[in-house]
Amino acid sequence: MRVEQSSVRGVELIGPETVEFLEAVTSLLGRKPDETLAPALPFSVVVRNNSSRALAFLGVRFEMVARHRKPYSVIHYADTLRNPERADLQPGAMRFVCVEPTYTEFVLRRAVDVDRRGQMNLENLRVASEIRASVDCAAFDDGAFSGPDALGAFDRLALETIAEARFIQELLRPGCALHALLDSALEIPIEKTRDRALVARRSLAKRIAEGLYLGGIEEALARARSHKLRIELRRSEDVLSA
Repeated sequence: MRVEQSSVRGVELIGPETVEFLEAVTSLLGRKPDETLAPALPFSVVVRNNSSRALAFLGVRFEMVARHRKPYSVIHYADTLRNPERADLQPGAMRFVCVEPTYTEFVLRRAVDVDRRGQMNLENLRVASEIRASVDCAAFDDGAFSGPDALGAFDRLALETIAEARFIQELLRPGCALHALLDSALEIPIEKTRDRALVARRSLAKRIAEGLYLGGIEEALARARSHKLRIELRRSEDVLSA
């Protein structure tokens, strides 16, 4: 695997071919990697936060060439923007990230086994070539966001936050027809739309509607009032030159 130097200042990407990588994985696990995790290590990286701020959002991109020379890529995100004070990637902290996310969860949860699907997906990776890992984007707990951001996470997060804020305002407006508003949002055909604002609206409506079912209107309104929006992001120029 080729590991690119991170363009985000303070965020380090450690590749599997380094001694430091194995030391980092051992530290995260609290033990040496066993036979369950070992096959995934060549397809994994460790992210280390060398900055003085906590990382509240992270995107790690893996680019590969599959059979028949077909290129493809995936980006794995970690998001604690709603509760940046609880971010796992505090200054000095590390995170294991594998192309196959089942193994990422294996390390995060210190599990003892990986399901069959995860193992099969890992087998498929063995025929891929030219695997390259990079930091796609990162946001700190003060909202500073930087990185190439190949899939437009910055804009997506902004759209979702605005949509959630507007929906909460509608729900809490005096005289709001709560049932009708929730029903309308839940009828959004999420599988047929790429509009992130509509997707966010439907997702939030589902959570509020669960409160309505469990505790009536007061519980639904309580959930609306207590809903935490993601912190506001701003683009940062604090990056490393290539």
